[in-house]
Amino acid sequence: MGMNFNSYGARGRAGISPFLATVILVVITLMIGGILYTTFRQMVVSEVKDPSVTLLDTNVSPDGETMTLDIKNDGNVPVTLLSIDVNYGTRTDVFKAGDNVTIISTSSGGATMQPGDSLTAQVKTNFRVPTFSTFTLTVVGDQVAKAFNIQA
Repeated sequence: MGMNFNSYGARGRAGISPFLATVILVVITLMIGGILYTTFRQMVVSEVKDPSVTLLDTNVSPDGETMTLDIKNDGNVPVTLLSIDVNYGTRTDVFKAGDNVTIISTSSGGATMQPGDSLTAQVKTNFRVPTFSTFTLTVVGDQVAKAFNIQA
């Protein structure tokens, strides 16, 4: 009583080819990888700290010394304003928050901006920036420093 094995299996049907089985396994693996990537990508991205500030508006008064700045935290972590540096030619003024930077308005109530918050600050330089000239303004925070070229 011997067993009769044929190449078509016990029921007489053909199985899938090894190539087709490999393709199916690769497709299933890619689908699972895609699902895991989309599920966990947002969690990983939200954990990455990305401090950033943007200068929304700058107003230089006619005297060329008083500047009003609208600064926004467009990163995903809180940023505390430490100083504002104004450079024109060989002249540089450094304004420290709490000393010689006047915070006019803020959405968070102080020099610390939460993500999406903005503040309006005013500084008065020791030199005059002529009309239509370009100067560099650097916003320095506890986690970020960013320079902007401004036309007066």
